Order: sequence, then C-alpha cells, then structure tokens
Amino acid sequence: MYRFLFRPKWLLFFAGCVALAVVFVNLGLWQLDRLDQRHAQNDRVRAARNAEPEPVADVLTTDRAPAKQQLFRRVEATGRYDAEHEYLVRSRTVRDRAGLLVLTPFATIDGKTLLVVRGWVAASPRGARAAPEVPEPPSGEVTVVGRVRAPESGATAETRVGRYRTVKQINVATLARELDEPTYRGYVELIEAPDGLVAIPDPPVEEGPHLAYAVQWFLFAGLLFVGYWIYARREAQQHAIPLDEQEPVVTEPDSDPANQR
Repeated sequence: MYRFLFRPKWLLFFAGCVALAVVFVNLGLWQLDRLDQRHAQNDRVRAARNAEPEPVADVLTTDRAPAKQQLFRRVEATGRYDAEHEYLVRSRTVRDRAGLLVLTPFATIDGKTLLVVRGWVAASPRGARAAPEVPEPPSGEVTVVGRVRAPESGATAETRVGRYRTVKQINVATLARELDEPTYRGYVELIEAPDGLVAIPDPPVEEGPHLAYAVQWFLFAGLLFVGYWIYARREAQQHAIPLDEQEPVVTEPDSDPANQR
C-alpha cells in the first residue's frame, strides 16, 4: 500500500522534509543557547547590583575590552573630569524618550583615562542642531561609582553641536586615539546621575522571547513530518480505490464542427 514511498519523487520529498527539520531544530537549539546567555547575563546583573564597588584598575585594562564576566560590575575611581573633551552620544533612548548620553573623560589618579557616561539628557526643543542644556561636571578631585559596559563597535560619525562634539557610537579605541592618553578599554555609567541629568537604568533582568522562539522552531520541525504523513496517507488511500470505483473523468464534447469531421 505504501510502496510508492520508495519512488524517487517521494524519496526526494522525504529528504527535503528531513533537511528542513534539521535546519529548524538547529534554529531552536540556537534560541536555547541565546536563552542560556541571557540567564548568564541576568546572573551577572543581579550579582553586580549587590556587590561593593571595586577599584577600576582591578577590573579594566588599557589594552583589551572587558570580558563578559566583568560587564555590569560596579567600579569606583578617583580623579578629575576633563570637561574640555566632553562628548554627547546621539540617538539614545531612556524610558521611551529620545535624547543623548553625556560622555566625559575622567583622568584618574593612576594616570589613566576612564570614559564616564554621567547620564542622559533630553534633546533640545530647538532641534537636532541645537545643543541641550548639560550641567557642567564637578571641578576638582572626585570619586565616581559606575557599572562597567563594553565598548561599542562601528564608526563614531563625529559631528559638532554647539560647543560639543557628538558621536554615534562609544567606540573607546577611536576616542582614546583622539584623547591621546592611556584609556581604559571599557566605559562606565554612573549609578547616580548629577542634578540635571537622568541616570541610565540597570539593564532589564528578563528572559526575553528565546524560549518561545525555540518551541516554535521545534513545532515547525514536527509539523513537517505531520504534513508528510497526511500527504502520504491521502496518496495511499487514492491508490487503494479500485479503478471501477474511481470517479470517471468527464470531458466536454468539442463544439467546433470542423473538428468533428
């Protein structure tokens, strides 16, 4: 009854289902791996929120970006802000509001520069070509506490708005070359922003849609074989009907007299 499954057309059909199922299963496994990565990140965020700040020199270096296990850790540094080389980072959203990050170099007492996001500021109501109102960083020696973030990739696309230089990405390597100072290869976000700026919220601790996506891909893989079985069963039932019980094929007579000669 099912010997037709060994015909080349059906073997090719089955091989296509298997190939697609392998692709779907691997996509599901990839989503589960993304879920594991999210769990690891959430664990780091929770641990960092409860940990005491560490000296920045114990966490960051000037020759390589921070490792995954160092991200979101709280660090502290003592030094002076370099207000002359302050940047604004464009197109950043906080609580669904568009604005800019205020990125200020911080000369630490150990002789290295740390890039510090002091906070977020709303864009100027006068438009993108106008500089927002940004409070000056404190003068003199201060101690800052912030969470470690990884440097961003891509071109900085630097422009100027008022007295500020604006960048699109916090590409630490590029900015370090402009500053021409030994610079830590990560940056930090202040835990508490100064008056006039909004603190950057902690990253959300949530699993995201990865588990749902994984289940969907596994279901798609299973549905391939369900569809194959339904199609094969219908084909088998059709082959099982005797010829004298099959519905006759009715053809319309040719109405052209020339073709009836």
